[in-house]
Formats: sequence, C-alpha cells, structure tokens
Amino acid sequence: MVERVDSKESFLEFVAALRADWESRASEPEWENPNLGRFLEAMQAWTEDQGERVPASASWRTFADMLYAAKIYE
Repeated sequence: MVERVDSKESFLEFVAALRADWESRASEPEWENPNLGRFLEAMQAWTEDQGERVPASASWRTFADMLYAAKIYE
C-alpha cells in the first residue's frame, strides 16, 4: 500500500491501514517496534540511515515510507 501513496488522501488511507494493522497484530513478530518509543526511535534511525535518499522536501510518499519502515526497522 505504501507504493500507492501520492497525495494527502492516500497518505491518510495508508495511516489508517497501518493503525488497523497495529491494532490487530502489534504483538506479532511483523511489528518489530510495537510501542511508541521504539517506533519513533526506529523512524529516526531509518531516516538518518537513508541519508540523501530522503529528500529535504519530503513528499506524502516519503512520510509513508518513514512510518512503514518504523514498523519493521531494527
């Protein structure tokens, strides 16, 4: 679903789907970072590790990529 994010509306749909996934499966191994602290830490680490691949002027898709990565990034 993250690949289809190209607008505010599709970003909001993505966030709703990500939230629903967390609500139903946060305790499963697919969610590496099931609490807010770990999730935000992973989001920061992934964004930093991407370096120049994350543009200074981010798009809705970039934000979706960051949120999805925070779900699974160690």
